[in-house]
Amino acid sequence: MSEAVRGRRTRWIVGSAVVVLLVAWTAFVAVGVWTAYHHDERGMADLNSVRNHLDPATVTASATERSLRTASTEFAAAHGELTGPLMGPATWIPVLGRQLRSARTLSAGAQQVATIGATFLAQVHGILDQPHGAGPERVASLRHLSALSLTAAHRLDAVDTGPGNALVGPLARKHDQFVTQLDDARTRLAKAAGVSAVVATILQGPQSYLVLAGNNAEMRAGSGAFLEVGTADTSDGTIHLGEFGQSGSLALKPGQVTVSGDLQRNWGWLLPGVDWRNLGLTPQFDVTAPLAARMWAARTGQAVDGVLAVDIVGLRQILTATGPVQSAGVTVSADNVEQYLMHDQYAGLSDDSAGNAARADALGAIADAVLRQLQGQSTNLRTLASAVAGAVAGRHLMVWSSSPAAQAAWVASGASGGLTSLSLAVTVVSQGGNKLDQFLPVSVALTTRPAGSDTAVTLTTTLANRTPAGQSQFIAGPFPGLPLVYGDYSGVVADNLPSGATGITMTGAGALTALGVEGPTWLVAAPIVIHQGAAATVVTRFRLPGTHGSMTLVPSARVPAEQWSYQGAHVTDDRPTTFSW
Repeated sequence: MSEAVRGRRTRWIVGSAVVVLLVAWTAFVAVGVWTAYHHDERGMADLNSVRNHLDPATVTASATERSLRTASTEFAAAHGELTGPLMGPATWIPVLGRQLRSARTLSAGAQQVATIGATFLAQVHGILDQPHGAGPERVASLRHLSALSLTAAHRLDAVDTGPGNALVGPLARKHDQFVTQLDDARTRLAKAAGVSAVVATILQGPQSYLVLAGNNAEMRAGSGAFLEVGTADTSDGTIHLGEFGQSGSLALKPGQVTVSGDLQRNWGWLLPGVDWRNLGLTPQFDVTAPLAARMWAARTGQAVDGVLAVDIVGLRQILTATGPVQSAGVTVSADNVEQYLMHDQYAGLSDDSAGNAARADALGAIADAVLRQLQGQSTNLRTLASAVAGAVAGRHLMVWSSSPAAQAAWVASGASGGLTSLSLAVTVVSQGGNKLDQFLPVSVALTTRPAGSDTAVTLTTTLANRTPAGQSQFIAGPFPGLPLVYGDYSGVVADNLPSGATGITMTGAGALTALGVEGPTWLVAAPIVIHQGAAATVVTRFRLPGTHGSMTLVPSARVPAEQWSYQGAHVTDDRPTTFSW
């Protein structure tokens, strides 16, 4: 064999070997990338499962910590697949190298996030599971939670998200999603730190809060009517509730406290600065609360640091954590508190009954009993956190503070009861002086459709008066002096619409009592009377700019909760819901 032939053969063998090696290496890289992709997908599924269920009941569950640990393991495996020695040369290849470097960094970053989250939850669980005693220990625990949240947020600040430019479509989307979720996690932790610190400061005291007790059997806009009023004083981590008084007996003289702006323009005819029972005419608790503080100061001379509103549903949710309490010889639990406070305490009463004065203290007295039990026993803090979060989500517990820092924390936590420019609410403000809202189920059908360059929106609200026979006058009326008969429901249907709404109309009710701005929203309202056994349908139409958008449903705090339908889905308004199109 000639030297030339041997040379060609050698070159062929070497070339073939190189090709085989390149093919094998390419296959190895492809398998590694594919395996890493599946590890990342499983890890992201675990992270998204946690992210999509961030209520306290889930966050404080041990299963959530396990999910984060599993996600961390999956991301570590993905990172391992992408960082082996045979993967190194691939990072030098133009275009492909950038993709691999980005995927490698994202896997490492996701592993960090999952590990930080799991460690944080383990620390939180350690605090929640510790026996808790007197007030100072509660304050210390809250400050510890605040510090842990800030530490976790700072650790997330150090997470590297890698290059974000010139990535292929799927990887670019993964990168952007990861960056968005990382920012969201940092924000949530910062908010949690702020709320914990503020609550600790308030409990440390001394501070005084005005307490408005709402009854869901007689509704206002986004809350029950505030039928009882009292104060709560804090000191060294302990809360003391003063005596509650019937709000109807605390009326101010007209002009004693001035009401202005949207509240006066839309609702001035109901004297919200005079009658405490008409404070909740707007769902903006951040408007109602400072007015209530001024009214209390005018009535008693006492300045308060803030205002807290709690209703019957809020008490029921807290009772799930405390267990039953005794009040005025009655055992009240989460199972019977709504029936008792919304109905049974009024059985046999008329509007001139001598028992009314004693009855007026029932809600406040039960709240006091719940608080005493809460502070006098070792309560399951995980259950309590879930209960409070549920109350806040449904507007059954709202807080306002005169301190800007504290108020910012309430806004961040969702407890401020405020509205935004995307808020959507359907409320029914009772005007009958009775307790018939418990017999008035409300359902709303929401529809959207393109209308040129806009979106046409329709709200079809159905109200059914199901008042049964045999109710007391205090429950079913008629209230003395009103032109109503037994079982008549008299109220105002009030819809808050996003700030971009135009062409607003409302049909099916009486002449409009309001059509204008209410805070960051538009308000349209009209009176309605529904006889016992009858139903009414109120239709509100408006337009929003653009063919795509969203609105956020604001809970009404009604019992039963409103039933909403949109695009084939059915939800209750016991928590905020975003409708998108």
